[in-house]
Amino acid sequence: MTGIGQVLASTMPEHRVAPNVPMEGVAGVVKGLMQEGKVLHWGLSEASAGSICRAHSVCPLSAVQSEYAIWWREPETKIFPTLQELDIGFVPYCPLGRAFLTGTIDESSRFPKGDRPYNLPQFQPEALKHNMPLVYLVKKWAKRKGVTPAQFALIWMLSRKPWIAPIPGTTNPDHLDDFLGAASVRLTP
Repeated sequence: MTGIGQVLASTMPEHRVAPNVPMEGVAGVVKGLMQEGKVLHWGLSEASAGSICRAHSVCPLSAVQSEYAIWWREPETKIFPTLQELDIGFVPYCPLGRAFLTGTIDESSRFPKGDRPYNLPQFQPEALKHNMPLVYLVKKWAKRKGVTPAQFALIWMLSRKPWIAPIPGTTNPDHLDDFLGAASVRLTP
């Protein structure tokens, strides 16, 4: 947002934690920007639990971003307990497994050189074959719930913790409508 000669950042993210820059120094700079009224909130991306704690001790974090999906649950072990304890939100990117959990990719899928998935390990032929049982399970659960696989993956994520706000990416308005449909569905035991 811009005003008369000034810029205001609603949320200032540090997209990747710089390994050679002390986290406390970064947090101190952001704290100064917040005190000047130039930044309202700040967050980290792909930060360890230790980095989150160090940053938060200098300047309270609003959110942490990391990859998280039914097939990649690594943040649950150390990041989630830290976020819960410090009352910090979680913004998972790739909640649909880079489209894998939408049900549109199968063992025969191949990606042209230059396409984003082309170089990712999970999209190589052997990995596709290995990961398909999870996709079939998501499809089965989605069908049982009366939703699309993408909706089910998002519903599952939204049911994990109240402080999770996934950011599924798309360039297709129909996909966006599909994703938004997940907001009104709840999982029940």
